[in-house]
This record gives sequence, structure tokens and C-alpha cells, in this order.
Amino acid sequence: MRTKLFIAFFVVILIALVSNLIFERLIIRDFEQFAMGTREDELYRVLASVEGAYGEDEGWDHPALGHAVLWGTMLGFEVVVKDTEEKPVMTTEDALEVSSPSMQRRIYSLVNPEEPTGEFEAYPLFVMGKEIGSLHVRPIERVGLLQQKEALFKRRGQNFLLISFVIAGGGALFLSMVFSMFLTVPLKRLKGAAEAVAGGDLDVRVKVSSRDEIGSLTETFNHMVESLKREEDLRRHLTQNIAHELRTPLSVMRSHLEALADGVIENTDEALETLSAELRRLINLVEGIEDVTKAEASFFKKPEYEKVGLGGFVEGIAQGMKPLFQKKGLELSVSARGEAEVVTDPEKLEIALRNILSNALSHTAEGGASVDYGVEGGAFFVAVTDTGPGVPEEEREKIFKRFYKGGGSEGIGLGLSIAKETLELMGGRITVEGAPGGGATFRITLPAKGE
Repeated sequence: MRTKLFIAFFVVILIALVSNLIFERLIIRDFEQFAMGTREDELYRVLASVEGAYGEDEGWDHPALGHAVLWGTMLGFEVVVKDTEEKPVMTTEDALEVSSPSMQRRIYSLVNPEEPTGEFEAYPLFVMGKEIGSLHVRPIERVGLLQQKEALFKRRGQNFLLISFVIAGGGALFLSMVFSMFLTVPLKRLKGAAEAVAGGDLDVRVKVSSRDEIGSLTETFNHMVESLKREEDLRRHLTQNIAHELRTPLSVMRSHLEALADGVIENTDEALETLSAELRRLINLVEGIEDVTKAEASFFKKPEYEKVGLGGFVEGIAQGMKPLFQKKGLELSVSARGEAEVVTDPEKLEIALRNILSNALSHTAEGGASVDYGVEGGAFFVAVTDTGPGVPEEEREKIFKRFYKGGGSEGIGLGLSIAKETLELMGGRITVEGAPGGGATFRITLPAKGE
């Protein structure tokens, strides 16, 4: 990528160079054309002066003609005036010979009549439509300030274009280095991190140093690696836990079936009840694995926020869970501290709340559970209170760890950890406290995000 950037900026510099060269040629050409047009105007003035020195009746007025020739000489022309028979009437040399010494010094301070250049060009002379002769001119070397000014203008124009090119080219080169570092350094970090992940290092993270597209890409990469690490940890722990959880009920079922087959067990009803209980344990284990699968699928997606009515949302989940509570002879009630609309990820919030309610269901033998929700300050909360045995203070941090099971738990120890991780993904948290009269209160707190 850095090479491509350098090539792109080199092309820009090359275009700037070609543009400067073309611009320089155009400026010099326009200036020379301007100077040429000025010279033509001066030549036409000399023509008019020479024609003005001719009288229709008297012929040439040599003093006036001499002044016209000297004027043409001062303008940078060697002048020769000829009659209709091509005989010289007045030349620059003739005019200088009859001029005063001060006039001669003035002329020689402006031009050098002894250094003509090029060939003579002839222009016909007319008075009242009658041709009276011809004017022959050719340039002579200028030694005054005008020539120096012309040369100075050309030199300064070239220097200006050169300096502007150096500034533009240097600026483009500097920007190419800055942009290449700005773009390639974070991409190199991402590349190195990706190679580390490919090598099996799932603890690598890339620092987010900007809020642009590269920063967004970095955040996505970190989220992906975090998801992969969680998936790998889950796979390893889940494999170990499933092997352990399956071994016990399968061993019990196998021994009972063998005993029934051998006639060792006479009370088949008790044996069938034992087999049924172990089968339920297997079913619960499979359902737990399904819950983990759904939760992990949610972890792979970034939170997708939308506005939801908090009351209707909580009521809907509670209504879906109520038959399970009623089947166990328990109550499930919902109360609110005012209706509110919040912006949240409904899918992730539902996963967390269902896991908390399932935890309350499995640990409550009598009474039931209640759900309380509302908005406080810049956050909203959902609290689930059960009438179970409560959570000892020394276990209140442990219960949110994966595969941790408290006393009397029939699950595989993933529900509360899934709820905690899901909420943290949205910037929220979950806490547990003892409830008045026994039981426990699990409180979800999430920021009330703006749209």
C-alpha cells in the first residue's frame, strides 16, 4: 500500500512538473508576444513621424526627418529612409553626425547603433495616397534599463515557477510520507495481530488510535478476536463439562438397565423413575447447550440499538416465562416505576433477562419471582427478585463465572455468566443482593442511549 501511495504522489509531482513547464512556456511566449506588439506600435509611430517629415510641395524636410530617424534609433531601430528610386535620403548614421554631442550621448546610453541584428525590413511610405519612398529598419542592441527589466521579468518568472514546483513537489512528497505512515502503520499493526491470531494467540488486541474507518476496522477486529477467544474458551470448558455431566446420568441409566435386564431390580417403577430423572438431566443439559449456542451467536454481532417500550418489552418476556413458573406452582409478577421508551439492543437484553428468570425459576421452590423496571437518571434498570434460598455473600462474584454451580443447582453453570457477558457487551452490568425476607435480587443496569 505504501508503494501505491508513493506512486500516486509521484504521478502528482510529475503532473505538477509538466504543468509548470507548460505554464512557463506560455508565460514567456505571452511576454514575448506583448514585447513584439509593443515594438510594432513603436515602429508604426516611427513610420508616422517619417511620413510627417515630407511635404507634398517642398519634399523632404531634412531637419524634421533627422529628428524622426533619431527617435526611431532611440526606440532600438537602425533606420534607412529611401526615396522612390531606392536612393538613401537619411540614415541613422547621417542623423547622428548632424546631432548635438548631448543627443549622441543620450542615444548611446540607450542603444548601440553599431551593433545591428538581423536583416532590414522595408515598409512603404505614403503621403496623401502617393508613395514617397520606403522605410528600412532592423533591430539594434539595447543597453538601457528596458532590456534589463525584460531579462529580470523572465528570470523572476522562471524562479517563481521553480520555487512553486519545489514547494508543491516537496509538499506532495511530505504528504505522501505522512499519509503512508498514517494509513500503513495501523494496517501493519492489524496485519501483525491477524498473523498472531492465525498462529493461535487469541489474547492479542490492537489499540484503537482513531475514530475513522481504520479505527472502526480495528474495533471490529478486536471484537472478532474477543468472540473467537470466548468461543475457544467455551468449546474447551464446555467439552470438559459435558463429558463430566453426561458420564454420571449415562452411568446411572446403564447400571439400572443392566440390573433390570438381569432381574436384580424387582421394583420396576422405582427404576423407571430413576431413569426418567436421569433422562431429564440429559434434556436439561442439551437445552443448556442450545442456550449457549444462541448466546454465542449473539456475541459475534455488535449491539444493534433500537427504540423499544420498556414496559411492553419486559411484560412480553414475563408472559412467555409465566407458564413455566405456573407449572412449578410459582407466581411471576411485573411492576413498573413509570413507563419509558429506551434505546437498547432488544435481542441481547432478552437473552440476559431470560437467563436471570430461568435462574430464579430453578432456585425457587415456593412463592415465586417479581420483575421491577424503570428509568433512573441516565440509565434504566430491570430487577428480578425471587423467594429462593438467596446467594451467600462469598458466592456473589463466583456465580457469574462460567460453569460455576452453587449448591443445589441443576444446570451447567452458564446462565448467569451469559447474562453478565451479554450486558457488558452493551456497556451495562448486573449485580446481586439479598432480598428482604430471603431470596435474591438480580439487578440489570444499562445506559439509556440516545438515538
